[in-house]
This record gives sequence, structure tokens and C-alpha cells, in this order.
Amino acid sequence: MKIREINQTLAALYLARKDRRIPRRSKILIALALGYALSPIDLIPDFIPLLGQLDDLLIIPALIALALKSIPKEVLDEYRQKAQQVQMKKRFTVASFLVLAFWTILLVWLARLLIKLLRL
Repeated sequence: MKIREINQTLAALYLARKDRRIPRRSKILIALALGYALSPIDLIPDFIPLLGQLDDLLIIPALIALALKSIPKEVLDEYRQKAQQVQMKKRFTVASFLVLAFWTILLVWLARLLIKLLRL
């Protein structure tokens, strides 16, 4: 997939994530794909040569492909058309903020937990 196609598909998945015609399994895969794509934290850091970029080139398209396979074609086509019509920058900015807020809260919680454990 080209980067533009991936971005358009992610936009369509973002719009489709609350549709009742989409199975729960697909919604989970959509959440994973969007969360990983928008997350500032990678499973393999990008500074590791080759492997750092390889995870982005494999994981995101794999999650997208799995989600797309389980969504009915007519529903997916409908949301692809909507994604072309809607400007997604503002929505992805909010989604990016929420993902960043989640990771910040998680890191603060883990730091506090570690400090408590070290005091014992």
C-alpha cells in the first residue's frame, strides 16, 4: 500500500469505527491499527537501523489488512467515500492528543509505582 492509500484507509476506518454493521473483532483491529499508527511509542524504536522502520512497514499494514477483511465491502466503500469528503486533520489531531495523553498517564502511573517499590 502507498502511504496516501494507508492514510485514506485509516481515515475511513476512523469514520467507520462506530458503525453497528461492523463486527466487534473489526472494531478491535481498527482501534489497534489507529492506536499504533498515532502512537508516539513503537514496539521497535526507529533509531535501530532497518528494524525500527520495518515494524512500521509491517505492523500497521497488517492490522489494516486484518480489519479490512472482516468489514463488509459495501460498508467499507461507503466510509472510503466519506473519508475523501471529510477533512481528517482536526480529527486525527484530537485522536493523537488522546493517544499521547493515554501514554503520559500510563508512564506517570508506572513511575509512581516504581518509586513506591523502591522506597520499600
